[in-house]
Amino acid sequence: MMHENDIVISGISGRYPNSDNVYELWNNLTSGQSMLTTDDQRWPLLKF
Repeated sequence: MMHENDIVISGISGRYPNSDNVYELWNNLTSGQSMLTTDDQRWPLLKF
């Protein structure tokens, strides 16, 4: 039920792998592009 003063706030925000925005993320996903990376400073591989 809509009321005279109803408003909608919508949007999306985030950090997407190998993508500058959600549209680029979707294109990467649908094209089957691998977006896996490692960050040696955050996750030192020698510890795993």
